[in-house]
Amino acid sequence: MIRPILAAAALSIAAMPALATTSDQFKMNVDIDRTQLETVDGAQQKYSELKQDIHERCVAETEARTFTTPYAVSFCEQRTLKSAVSAINDPNLTDAYKQDSAR
Repeated sequence: MIRPILAAAALSIAAMPALATTSDQFKMNVDIDRTQLETVDGAQQKYSELKQDIHERCVAETEARTFTTPYAVSFCEQRTLKSAVSAINDPNLTDAYKQDSAR
C-alpha cells in the first residue's frame, strides 16, 4: 500500500515543473472572422483551426522545460481553449467547443 502512494507522490512531484510552465499566462493573438462563425460548419472549421493553433503554442510554451509531458501540453490546451472560446463569446463557437469537450 505504501509503495503505490510513494510512487504517486513521486510522480506528482516530478510533474510539477511541467505544470509550472503551463500555469504561466501568455498572450496569443487570434484572427477571427465573425462572418465565418455565423454558420455551424464555419464555426466548427474555425474551432478546429483555433484548437490546432493553441496546440502548437502550448507545445512551444512547454518545450522550454526539461521535463515536458503530454499531460502538461493537454492541461495548457484545455485551459487556453476554454479561455479563448469564452473571450470570443460566439454561440456557434461555444457549441463546437462543448461538442469537442464532450468527447
